[in-house]
Amino acid sequence: MERRRQGVVLTELLMVFLLLAILTTIAIPVVRSLGQWPLRAASQEMAARIREARQTAMATGKVCFVVFFEFSGRYRLELPAGREWVALPDEVVFGGINFPLFDNRPTIYFRYTGAPNRGGHLVLRDGNGRRRFIIVTPVTGRVRISETPP
Repeated sequence: MERRRQGVVLTELLMVFLLLAILTTIAIPVVRSLGQWPLRAASQEMAARIREARQTAMATGKVCFVVFFEFSGRYRLELPAGREWVALPDEVVFGGINFPLFDNRPTIYFRYTGAPNRGGHLVLRDGNGRRRFIIVTPVTGRVRISETPP
């Protein structure tokens, strides 16, 4: 006569818990890094938009502006083709801007040579206190992103 198993053996249960512990150990760092994506994406997009303004100024020979609206979490590109508004993600805010004021707003503009009106940087910050610096060099207009202050 064949005997049927009615329950789970203790070793099977321990193996399942061990497997879950290993998967949790692997998953926690991955889940934590996902919180940085809005800040990373916002800084990369902003740097790309500033580079776009610089390249458009060089290509068209016309001055192109990037105007920052600190308290609303938006910025505006003023290109020969028109104006374009860009909003920061909800989790990201401006942490400081040191570009000169133009019409009472922090503004950077590029001349036909690709040179900015003045170099400077701005800080993007997320809810966890992480920061990214977007830095524009004064003479060349090079745009870069850094996790450390300039």
